[in-house]
Amino acid sequence: MNGLSQNQRDQILSAFNNRGKIAAVKLYKDWMKCSLLEAKNAVEAIEHEAKIGEVSQPAPPDSVESDHAMDQVDQAIARGKKLEAVKLYRQRSGKSLAECKAFVESRMDRSRSTSAESTSHPTAVDSQRSGCFSVLLLFASLTGVCCISGWIAIIIRQ
Repeated sequence: MNGLSQNQRDQILSAFNNRGKIAAVKLYKDWMKCSLLEAKNAVEAIEHEAKIGEVSQPAPPDSVESDHAMDQVDQAIARGKKLEAVKLYRQRSGKSLAECKAFVESRMDRSRSTSAESTSHPTAVDSQRSGCFSVLLLFASLTGVCCISGWIAIIIRQ
């Protein structure tokens, strides 16, 4: 829930209690400029935190330590070690388990969408494959034309 003030958290809880989950998610999404899934997970974490009465505000770590910790979290995610990533992020941030789980899942979703975008562009190999198919299609067409021409010549001679 990086970047949320206590007042914003209170407003999200108020929106959740008075107008429902959708209103709270929309409010969070507008403030944080994040994906819908991230906003939903964050609002659920805020709600869970409020239910158990566990509001933690850890001191922000220095940026070098923070960068190293986030690199460790990202490496765990890349290896497919979700629990390890949650544990590392929780140690770094001091946030609740639900918040850390929501954060790691949103980070995993973001890395999946980034890798999906990078694989959606054709590579040189894909271009070569489509080139080979085109050559084979051209060859088959020319072969067909030659066969038909040969048959027509045979028919004319008879």
